[in-house]
Amino acid sequence: MITSTFKWNRSAVLELSQATVAYIYFREYRFNLLTGFPEAYPLERFLLSLEAVTIQERVKRPRVYHFHYELGLLLSGLGHTVGPETPLAIELEYDRRRVSPLPKSRLKQVHLRSIERPSWSEYKLAFQRIQDHLLDGNCYQVNLTYPFDFETEALIDPRDLRDFFFSRPGVSAYAHSTFLGDELILSNSPECLFQYDRNRMMTMPIKGTRRVGHDWRKAWQEMLRDVKEEGELTMITDLLRNDLNRLEQPRAKVLKKRASLRVPGLVHQCSVLAVDLDRPLGLRRTLECLFPGGSVTGAPKKRVMQIIQEVERYQRGIYCGSTLLCLDDRKCASINIRTATLSTSDRLWRYGAGGGITLLSKPVLEFQEMENKVSSFLTLLKTPGY
Repeated sequence: MITSTFKWNRSAVLELSQATVAYIYFREYRFNLLTGFPEAYPLERFLLSLEAVTIQERVKRPRVYHFHYELGLLLSGLGHTVGPETPLAIELEYDRRRVSPLPKSRLKQVHLRSIERPSWSEYKLAFQRIQDHLLDGNCYQVNLTYPFDFETEALIDPRDLRDFFFSRPGVSAYAHSTFLGDELILSNSPECLFQYDRNRMMTMPIKGTRRVGHDWRKAWQEMLRDVKEEGELTMITDLLRNDLNRLEQPRAKVLKKRASLRVPGLVHQCSVLAVDLDRPLGLRRTLECLFPGGSVTGAPKKRVMQIIQEVERYQRGIYCGSTLLCLDDRKCASINIRTATLSTSDRLWRYGAGGGITLLSKPVLEFQEMENKVSSFLTLLKTPGY
């Protein structure tokens, strides 16, 4: 069974079912999830199919694309760093859609046991390597991330997990889930890579995090006074403005410079940018200009992606990639932060977290911010101890 669910509004979810197309794409082949067989299919054919899809067109059936972070390496000319067995994208098309009230859950909480997480010593070493690159003038900001692995105490029906997730009050605007038979993608993303509406393309990068207590406004005021946080967001906002200008130059505008955004236990700062489109825009071109999001890479984007490959040494996969929903004439793509993947048969979870590193960053504070982002997700799941 293959299904996808998206937050629709405060009181409803969009449920997609009865998949008619379901592929996982690699460099030289694709795997058909409906038949269980691989098919020879070079990635360029998939990219050509994306080129034929315009942002403005109305789709006949709902489509969902999960673009892995590693696809961005190929689109940026760094394909030599991507192996032949690395998943790059998932394409789904559904025959049935339904807007339903928020589900009621049989679960009360999700018990998770930590299996592996980054140590302070390895984080500090990676942090210093990035500082060396910053001091050498190779970059201005690098988003350093790590995987956190967990295990559930018992087998849980993925439908129960999905219902529990969407029943929680802290579910973000771009929250979604997809069940692929043995893998569940669960994303509480608050961040938008792009959203198209009435010939306008909008993006909303997030940079800056504060843990909140009883009064989130106090934490927000502290962040507004933080020069480092302001500079971090300004750099990524400028990067995104340049990315949008590649779509329709030179007309991108910053609509909001520093706006607050609250998620469970945290407050972020974000900016909002938009550009008006005067001509048809292909989906491939959109990805080449915007993907992966600047907030999960850094600046300048291509050089930073090389540094990330050198320092992190693991595949980000769905995490830091993007999920695109194409529904009628609506095109909306999230950036997959606050995102976990779950192998349902062996009960293993992988959750990614990290943050932007600049010359003003302090390793202890950045390490704590990363831990706070893990806590935010576990708090949403009501995991005991959080």
